[in-house]
Amino acid sequence: DLIGRNGWYYVGYITSDGGQGVAHSIDGGATWTHVQAATDSLAFLDKNHLWIDNSFSSLYEGNLYSAWSNFGGTNDADIEIVRSTDDGLTWSEPVNISSAVAAGNHNQGVNIQTGPNGEVYAAWAIYDDPWLPGSWPNKFGCDETAIGFAKSTGGGSTWQSATRIIENIRGIRMTRTSKDMRVASFPVMAVDISGGPNGGNIYVVWTNIGVPGENVGPDIDVYMIKSTDGGNIWSDPVRVNQDEAELGNEHYLPWISCDPVTGVLSIIFYD
Repeated sequence: DLIGRNGWYYVGYITSDGGQGVAHSIDGGATWTHVQAATDSLAFLDKNHLWIDNSFSSLYEGNLYSAWSNFGGTNDADIEIVRSTDDGLTWSEPVNISSAVAAGNHNQGVNIQTGPNGEVYAAWAIYDDPWLPGSWPNKFGCDETAIGFAKSTGGGSTWQSATRIIENIRGIRMTRTSKDMRVASFPVMAVDISGGPNGGNIYVVWTNIGVPGENVGPDIDVYMIKSTDGGNIWSDPVRVNQDEAELGNEHYLPWISCDPVTGVLSIIFYD
């Protein structure tokens, strides 16, 4: 759910035909108007994320962005994104933003954020390993192996080629946890739009088995990387949870937020 600076409420969802919808409310949630954001008769559009640019300094303030994974269509196994420049009344045609990472299997779990000047960022999980047979929820058959990233400096009108901002990771989609929960290691992102000393920084968190790059051991931990130059260069991973390692503790499904006034980072996760 999102709230724009115009006071409108927004919610994005999968529609009954397997497409994508975004509803808006202009009366505080009392009534809602559905708008079809995308339809693909050949595909199921899955794992959507909706975002709005609420930065006071952005040239594209008020733009809405919705992204998802396309399964079965022309952009099968890739991330698509659309934008609205008129408060969600109409939406652009979908654009494939993930093909350049050449995922060995598929791309999923996209997360969108915007920067202080209207930069649009998308991050998602890359699955490189082969599909394995089996029933749900393991039909996707592998853990996350990398994180993809794409950027637009034109309010979503054009996109730079996607890159892998970290490789050789190991998520928990297939391995799972000791709890009877359906889990994944989709990345979550935050951008500092406060105008403070860390203004413009991009932060990405995800769940990893062991230390990224080694990817072994009993622990499931939350890690973070950051970029201070708009996503061109990324830091080494930093372990977020501070308990003693090698105890087999599990920390997963993180979410990160950056206060738009103070720039303070907050991360929450299952422990």
